[in-house]
Amino acid sequence: MSSYYNYNDTSPPVVQGIPVKQPIHIYNHNYINHGIGGPEIHSPTQNNNGGNWTKGEHQPRRCNDAAFAILFYAHLGVLAWTTAVFAPRMAMEVAESNGLNSQRDLVEGQRGLTSRVLTWMIQRVKSYDPHAIGQRSLEGEDSVYSFDATSIGTNDIGDMMLLLGISAVVALVISTLALSFMIRHAQLLIKFALLFNITSVALFTIGSLFLSPFAAIMGIFLTGMTIWYAYIVWGRIPFAACNLVTATTAVRGNLGLSVLAYSSLPLMLGWSAWWMLSFASTIYVTSGCDGQGNCQGEANGFVIFLMLLSFHWTSSVIRNTVHVTVAGVVGTWWFVPTEASSFCSSAVRDSYLRSMTTSFGSICMGSLLVAIVEALESMVRNEREESDGLLLCLLQCLLACLRDVIEYFNTWAYVFVGIYGYTFLDAGKNVLELFKTRGWTTIITDNLAQSVLTMLSAAVGLITGLVALAIAHGQGMMFGSELGASAAAFFIGFIVGTVLTSTLMTLVSSAVNTVIVCYAEAPAEFQTNHPKLSDDMRATWRQAWPEEFFY
Repeated sequence: MSSYYNYNDTSPPVVQGIPVKQPIHIYNHNYINHGIGGPEIHSPTQNNNGGNWTKGEHQPRRCNDAAFAILFYAHLGVLAWTTAVFAPRMAMEVAESNGLNSQRDLVEGQRGLTSRVLTWMIQRVKSYDPHAIGQRSLEGEDSVYSFDATSIGTNDIGDMMLLLGISAVVALVISTLALSFMIRHAQLLIKFALLFNITSVALFTIGSLFLSPFAAIMGIFLTGMTIWYAYIVWGRIPFAACNLVTATTAVRGNLGLSVLAYSSLPLMLGWSAWWMLSFASTIYVTSGCDGQGNCQGEANGFVIFLMLLSFHWTSSVIRNTVHVTVAGVVGTWWFVPTEASSFCSSAVRDSYLRSMTTSFGSICMGSLLVAIVEALESMVRNEREESDGLLLCLLQCLLACLRDVIEYFNTWAYVFVGIYGYTFLDAGKNVLELFKTRGWTTIITDNLAQSVLTMLSAAVGLITGLVALAIAHGQGMMFGSELGASAAAFFIGFIVGTVLTSTLMTLVSSAVNTVIVCYAEAPAEFQTNHPKLSDDMRATWRQAWPEEFFY
């Protein structure tokens, strides 16, 4: 097995099985000019700031953390079984309770029955608390979840589909162009995002003056904190901009990643629909409910927890699969740019294949840790809606903090998983030791790039909403009253634009994290393969952190 920095090994280094074509040397990166030309280090282990980090190596191809992958597939199998057994029973009993026994009755009452079944399902999903389930009746006409499917006309559906299609096309075009705009104006966008945050909080503070003294005090505090944060990080904007430019360049050079990201949207939608059906039918059967929605008993709290765990786990696996794939592609672009420089590059295909096979267990393991906390947080949140209290508030806050810590760990661990193929725990340990050794524990907490990505997603959503509004008025589309028609058209365009753009920007966010890890670990390769970007990164690095570890 060849490693990146095994100085006794004369074979070429590899990145996930791809040989690096140029010789690599280990330099003292504290030496001027990126370390190139400076004294070489004869050990891949450095301990500059109290860490014990060893340069990452390509791991043998094997199924890491396979037990968690098996557990994940097993849980999907159980979910499929419960859906196949419980859902037909629920649908049949609801149909019979509404007098739809014959085939003709079923056909004629299909739309109304669908409305009632969906209403019942939404009620149960929104009210998963063990004490709340079974207390509402399907006949409750005043329920906020009630709707009438027959009130939606064919023309309305056609107009909505037209707006959805046009909004999607507009959002895809603008968001793709936004990548080039970010490369040219990264610093300007980061500064604008910081000033926009200050303005937004200030406006909130002004509005809170008319609400209550407490809200006004909180608004003043938030405004002061936002201004202080902008002041602290203002000098680091050039470095954050270079990070953003480098990440965006890598993503734009491998835009096939967008296909993977966009395909995750219908996958998430399909998963949500499947889970919703399984959840509602499981609660229906286990709680002894009848076709009218009246339940004899309360739902089992442990069953609800398992169902919530299933939802959060699978959703997290879908998201993290994209993240790990991006890390693998950007890692290849960093070390072997010739293998990651086209829409359907081999790096995209190989990284996705590894994410779905050898690294899938690691993805499932990290996702499960987050999902457990999220499921508990959901149950506590729902319990607070029923009977709020100080202990529940503290518990929810504690779980939210724990979730943030685990997600923070996962973000960096998945980068090493994608680049080198480590197990989940080894990846997390190595990347944190890397940052500790480099003295980057403060640097990696800056999140300037993410504010830009969020702002761009909202901006594209706003533009798409205005386009949808103009089309609706031009074509005379009506969704109720005139005011309601305008609001509905804008809302459709805004949601589609924001979702599609944020999906693409998620790739950039993952790429930014990968760039930070790669720059901490392999700056010499960056100088060799991407000299212009490397020069800019090194210059802004010295400007932002002149006393820190520099290249």
